[in-house]
Amino acid sequence: MRRPALLLCALALATTGARAMEFNSVGETLVLSGAVDGNDLARLRDHLAGAHYKLVLLHESPGGDLFNGYQIANWVRSEKLATAVSGKCESACGLIFLGGVQRSFSDGRPIGETMVGLHGAFHFETREPLPELSPRMAYVIKTMTGGKYPSDLLQRTVYPRHPDNLVYAFHPLRFKTGPKRGIMECLRQADAAFKCDMVEGLDALGIGVLTNPAILALDGDTKALLARLGAAP
Repeated sequence: MRRPALLLCALALATTGARAMEFNSVGETLVLSGAVDGNDLARLRDHLAGAHYKLVLLHESPGGDLFNGYQIANWVRSEKLATAVSGKCESACGLIFLGGVQRSFSDGRPIGETMVGLHGAFHFETREPLPELSPRMAYVIKTMTGGKYPSDLLQRTVYPRHPDNLVYAFHPLRFKTGPKRGIMECLRQADAAFKCDMVEGLDALGIGVLTNPAILALDGDTKALLARLGAAP
């Protein structure tokens, strides 16, 4: 049976011209950037031949193909690799990030521009929600966060009322004043605008998205590569 074309499509992927995922090696770090597409698992296997990595760094990815996102996340977890994020890591990229046995935000991009976003699946062509895929997604998120992801937030994440609805996790240092927080829900309104509100009392560490409270300092070679790759289109 042919696998249907599915996307975990985040806000940034709604625009045209999202580039395909790039694979770059810097020492023991594998840098993945750009959109996740249907060929990335096979490309990843080819890229890994004879390589030994300790860290997968996800840089400016709007998400993409659900199947490949799952499989890359499973590979990251099976290899007991750490993950880190630089800039936006949304949708299928967020699932790959959760595959890391240790998960950090890096200094590859300003902390205010670094975030992980998760949401439900929908069909690539029709944009119809695919709730039949939500139980598996809920299981993956719950398992990879060690059961810390709150059940009510998980329900809203994987069963969104609109396919563009998205839950963002920021580093706790992004908000230096007020109560502990760092989880934002962005909901599509009837007029097509977005309404984004913080979920009071929750942060990325508390719900298990992040495991390392320190911001990961990247070496000069890795930062030079990120500068060449640039920000998301």
